[in-house]
Amino acid sequence: MNRRFLSIASLLATASLPAMAQTPLPFDMSPESDLVIPVPVAPTPTPQPAAVAPAPVVAPTFTRFVLPDQQMRLEGEEASRAVVVYLTEEQAGAAARLEFSYLNALVVAPEVSALAVRINGTEIARQPIASSASPSPISVALPAGLLRAGANIVDFRATQRHRTDCSVGSTYELWTELEEGSARLVFDAPASGRVTRLADLAAVGVDQEGNTRVRLLQGAANDPQAATAGLQLAQQLALALRVAELQIETTTALSSAYDPGVLDVVMMPASALPAQFASAQAQASAGPLAALVPTANGANVLLVSGPDWAAVRRAGDALLASAPLTPQAPRIDLPTPHPMMLGGQSVSIADLGVETMEFNGRRYYSQLQFELPYDFYAYRYGELELVLDAAYSSDVLPGSEIDIYTNGKIASATPLLRTDGGLLRDTVIRIPMTNLRPGRNEVAVSVNLQAQSDSVCSPGWTGQAPNRFVLSSTSQLRFPDYARAAAMPDLLVTAGSGWPYTGTQPSPIVVGNGTDSLVSAMLMLSRVAAASGRVLPVDVVSPNELSPERNALVVMPLGEMSPPVLSASGVAPAAAAVAPAGDTVLDQFATEAPPPIWSGPVNWLAERVGLEPDDLRILPVADTLYSAAPGAVVMSQVRRPEGGIWTVLTGADAQAMREGAGRLVITENWRSIAGRISAIAPTDQGVTVVQANNMTLVETQPFSLLNLRLIAANWFSGNILYFAAAIAAGAVLLMLASSFVLTQLGRRS
Repeated sequence: MNRRFLSIASLLATASLPAMAQTPLPFDMSPESDLVIPVPVAPTPTPQPAAVAPAPVVAPTFTRFVLPDQQMRLEGEEASRAVVVYLTEEQAGAAARLEFSYLNALVVAPEVSALAVRINGTEIARQPIASSASPSPISVALPAGLLRAGANIVDFRATQRHRTDCSVGSTYELWTELEEGSARLVFDAPASGRVTRLADLAAVGVDQEGNTRVRLLQGAANDPQAATAGLQLAQQLALALRVAELQIETTTALSSAYDPGVLDVVMMPASALPAQFASAQAQASAGPLAALVPTANGANVLLVSGPDWAAVRRAGDALLASAPLTPQAPRIDLPTPHPMMLGGQSVSIADLGVETMEFNGRRYYSQLQFELPYDFYAYRYGELELVLDAAYSSDVLPGSEIDIYTNGKIASATPLLRTDGGLLRDTVIRIPMTNLRPGRNEVAVSVNLQAQSDSVCSPGWTGQAPNRFVLSSTSQLRFPDYARAAAMPDLLVTAGSGWPYTGTQPSPIVVGNGTDSLVSAMLMLSRVAAASGRVLPVDVVSPNELSPERNALVVMPLGEMSPPVLSASGVAPAAAAVAPAGDTVLDQFATEAPPPIWSGPVNWLAERVGLEPDDLRILPVADTLYSAAPGAVVMSQVRRPEGGIWTVLTGADAQAMREGAGRLVITENWRSIAGRISAIAPTDQGVTVVQANNMTLVETQPFSLLNLRLIAANWFSGNILYFAAAIAAGAVLLMLASSFVLTQLGRRS
């Protein structure tokens, strides 16, 4: 029994040893202890957040916006739009890429449509047009050496075909547009937007909305000499920046940072320069100074100064001396050539930027531009000629035609009659010059093709059809000898060419009080300079110094005009321009005076022979004062009886005039200016034009019988009754002369 008990106790003791070994023992410092103390277990460390990897360093970039308009739209089967981008040497040498986003019509067939981009004649991208649901971003790295300092032409070209329709009408549904503000050049460091040379002033460029803005810091704005210098500088800036619409604002402080499309201009004598320009004060005190001043924040600042205002005025001449106007340095919105065409000249369409085209679509459209002189006077009788080198296939059906448009209006329609194809070698299409104008003109060639193979219009055929029309770039525009004289008043002449204020002698200009009137004058003159390509010499004078014998300009609110100036402006006083208060609902039923009894036959005759009733007047109707709408800006031109031509820009008050001038200088509105009155109100969609009833011919060329005959031809074409009277008088004179001769012959009885 005892032995069994000892065995069980021994087993229990053996089983309990491991558990006892794991139990912590009391701390014992006695040296005689032979116990082995186990190593303490290290405590569990507190979890720490993982170290974040450093973000990759992003190289700084710099952006230049490309489009001078908010939007670019490519319409039709073959469309092309180009713009000019000016770069500095630093920007041209940096690595760059072109970025833009585009959206297209749903009916564009992506498998046979393509969007291509060229820079300086080199194609850098071509891809199917397939972005009808949402804008698609495109980024293209540019090859080294493609960009150059100075002007760079960026050309967007769209070849578009309809998904299902093979008719000419369906081509008007095709479009591709670049998203607003998306087209830009992105440069890698070290490129920047800083412009350091006057020759590179056009590299200031545009902002995301396509605008170029000048912030003018000017001292003594009410000083006539300061105002004169400012008006000249505004014109020089418009030409040096190569823009059509220059936005101008006055400021009292410089920009705090670089902004694209913004140029700060400091214009004042050396003695008035702010403290930050102290380093340039000594040089400005010695003579005229025009220089781009470096700033810590990167903003572009142009300093124009000198010892006095006369020197400041001379300093602005350095802008165009450093960057003269040449065909190789065009305006940013006019990349294609538009030469001046005088009488008897001809030009190939290749010289106007039109390339030879092989076409397999339904409507081919191409546009070209040229200039006409300020005294072009052949819009009633003359014809220019399009000498066509082209060919079309036997697939083209009768009913196809070549349409010519001048300045947006149909001028000629030539049918294609042969059914077996044809070669149009030296084929002359005569184009009436009715819609041509002094200044820049646009001529569009539209070829509408109806083809036998399009009657089936199987899937994919819109892009697979063989070529059916070829237009050669050897085709020419040929101009006849035309009359040279100016019919005034006509704001179209002044807006397009600056005449009669061009020349070497300054024209007097009256500017109202305050900066709003001065900025309005700057906007108007800078727009004339951009359109004509020249600076108009002007001198700011007081109203009392105006002479009715001299040409003059007036920029002043109606309320500030003196009675002599107001009576010569052609605009009714502000009080008369406001509509009278009261209920005018019943006025629509007011009884009008019955028309004259002869108005019916006259209108019938005019419609039958293609004339206006005014063409049958013997004496012109007197021009009445124009009553402007509230908030409208009015541009008026009057020829004084003494011979002077006065051009007036006015509004109800200075602020309305300044805001209206900003609307008027927009390209679409500016090209609509014509007649003796052009006005636009805040709610107007376009410019209201009032033609002059009594125009006077002004001699502009040395006397010659040939020019006199051409002038007479154009004048008689618009004065039918006088022409009929001249024929009748000639017949009577011929009858009397014949009677006299016959009475002197034979034997007297």
